Amino acid sequence: MDYPVNIITEMPLHVEKLFYNHGNPHLVYHNLEHTQAVVRHVSEIADHYQLNDQERFVLQTAAWFHDTGYLLGEVERHEETSVDVMRLFLDKYNVEAHLQYEAGKCIMATKMPVKPVSLVEQILCDADTYHLGTTDFEHLDALVWQERKLYTNTQIDNPVKQSLHFLQSHLYFTDYCRNLLTEGKEKNIALLKKKMQKKK
Repeated sequence: MDYPVNIITEMPLHVEKLFYNHGNPHLVYHNLEHTQAVVRHVSEIADHYQLNDQERFVLQTAAWFHDTGYLLGEVERHEETSVDVMRLFLDKYNVEAHLQYEAGKCIMATKMPVKPVSLVEQILCDADTYHLGTTDFEHLDALVWQERKLYTNTQIDNPVKQSLHFLQSHLYFTDYCRNLLTEGKEKNIALLKKKMQKKK
């Protein structure tokens, strides 16, 4: 790709600045650390599939910007806002419209219920929920519900049951993540079931 090298270095700096300038103390899960984790995971999965430079650029861009809408718009429409924020940045570098479109489609594919079509969309969705199959799940899941409680200012009804339902209905879309993370996700399902039993 013929983009100036500085777009690759400026992108993370730009997103980091957005989080610092528009950070919300309610965002205990959808924060910069989560974004950085998603960026790492898309790189890992992209390496496995040996994606070309254009596909990698689309994925990295979508990963960096996918949750910026939480900072600058309504939570319910954060994906749409994230696409707008991303396009404002990419326009400064005259990035081709078709690449902006593909990156935007990746971001929109993470909107619940997720329906990724292309491989790059599937990779972003899997990177976004990568933690469901790791030992980080319990800690991060608690942050998800803490954030929901802070935003709604209400007590969350049975978060363990809701998390269990989410994990049981969740699917990884790439073979890579299914092979790597399904066993860990099953362990986390068992963990939630055990918590449910203790509540009875």
